[in-house]
Amino acid sequence: MRIFLRFFAVAILVGPIFPDAVHARCAPEMVNAPRAFRAVPVKSAPPARVSVEWFGHSFFRLVSPGGTRIIADPFGPEMGFRVPAVRPHAVTIGREHPHHNSAGIAAGNPLVLRGLGGDGGEWAKVRKTVGDVLIYNVPVTQRTYERRTKGSAFVYEAGGLCVAHLGDVAEALTPSQLRRLGKIHVVMVPIGGTFAVGPDGARKIVEQIRPNIAIPMHYWDDESLLRRFLRGARRVKKLEQGPLYVTKRKLPPPTLFVVMGHQGN
Repeated sequence: MRIFLRFFAVAILVGPIFPDAVHARCAPEMVNAPRAFRAVPVKSAPPARVSVEWFGHSFFRLVSPGGTRIIADPFGPEMGFRVPAVRPHAVTIGREHPHHNSAGIAAGNPLVLRGLGGDGGEWAKVRKTVGDVLIYNVPVTQRTYERRTKGSAFVYEAGGLCVAHLGDVAEALTPSQLRRLGKIHVVMVPIGGTFAVGPDGARKIVEQIRPNIAIPMHYWDDESLLRRFLRGARRVKKLEQGPLYVTKRKLPPPTLFVVMGHQGN
């Protein structure tokens, strides 16, 4: 009995002995995310920073404070960009198209999280914990040449930061979508038009979200689109090489626009 009481007292003082790896801070409704897949043991006392790398188009890699590697919307060799050598713990796919869903380029056996089911025609609910990263998706609208279609944005919570990849979002966000996204610190937003929002639509979405950092993507290195997107922006940072490192303590006030170079090119 004494041993039990002593253990109980310690538990009160220091908290749960085996806490869940992640609790949602971005969107309160995501707080009960299941611990469905632990790809890698979380390192003890890691530096609380998230690294973000861009490989071109909509292809990004995030690395969490605990070393969990996530890639988003990977392309294959048909894109014309160099395909990087990647070994992620998880892959997220927001659009079922070879420019976004080429999960086969990833080495190892990563968990593949698809925001669309039914051969890409239906929204799928994703809410998983991978290592020290909580991942969930938010349904968005995309476009083809002929019509509006269903797409998926993804949110990654790690190190106290909330990072959103908006996929091929093609319309301004609704109040419901903004609520489901939650408080976003870093957003990757398409600016290329045609199948997604163009520069003006992208700026409107950035104004809706008010992230600390906004990263343009999906513009085929078209400088005219980039100039339109950045028109009137007060703070712009260009990062030609190396990852972008983000920490909760050193977040800039909304909104710093970060133009990234392709990693490895």
